[in-house]
Amino acid sequence: MTAGALSEEPWRDTVLLQFKTLARIDGFSHAITTRPWNMAPHRGPEALRAVERRRLVCQHLGFEFDRLTAPEQIHGPHVLPVAHSDIGAGRLDRADAVRFVDGLVCDIAGVPLLQLSADCPLVLAVDPGRRVVGTAHASWRGTVARVATELIAVMGDRFNCRPGDLLAAICPCAGPERYEVGDDLRRIAIAALPDGDRYFPVGASGRTCFDLRSANVDQLRAAGVREDRICVATECTITDRRFFSHRRDGEGTGRFALIAGFQS
Repeated sequence: MTAGALSEEPWRDTVLLQFKTLARIDGFSHAITTRPWNMAPHRGPEALRAVERRRLVCQHLGFEFDRLTAPEQIHGPHVLPVAHSDIGAGRLDRADAVRFVDGLVCDIAGVPLLQLSADCPLVLAVDPGRRVVGTAHASWRGTVARVATELIAVMGDRFNCRPGDLLAAICPCAGPERYEVGDDLRRIAIAALPDGDRYFPVGASGRTCFDLRSANVDQLRAAGVREDRICVATECTITDRRFFSHRRDGEGTGRFALIAGFQS
């Protein structure tokens, strides 16, 4: 497992982040955005500029904006392969996204995937040889329902990706001792996840927290992804003000984005 894995690229009036290991994959491009760029057109500061900012990041990465494709992100476990009819879904608004799913897997060149977050882990998996990319939004509900496991399963079942060949990453998210939860959520997670009690440390405030990051790493490992091929961003979105954070800033905050795909 590789920690401290992100590089920074100052760009325009913001900074783009990349996983150093994934940036070396031939033909693969990706970026994680930071504040002040809100990438959600449906909420948060400067939401009206979100679509243009998506367009600019796509251009910077070498993708056609019209092919940017996003899931609806409903905090569930479902992952779908991208069909040709899906290309471009969600690029302008969440209402037009691929419905009812939190993860997408794509083997179509020149189709970048978009995921949004404001504390939830975003999971990224890449098969360099087969040129397949998968992304998933792992909210607490998605984590408990094992969306990361489903992501790797879809990549294997639909695209013949072998887990041992994959490179995977966990994007910046709420830190293990910052995402405070109540006993009701803890009970649900412990019932659903193997040895789930280990994901609930006591946080800096003295309250129970949910270590979403470790839970998703363990799901990747259990699915067969090699530990030395999992990159983990250790940045905490709640304490690191480069990121939008729902827990820190409330309902009206924006969203940062992961955009990733293989070039044509």
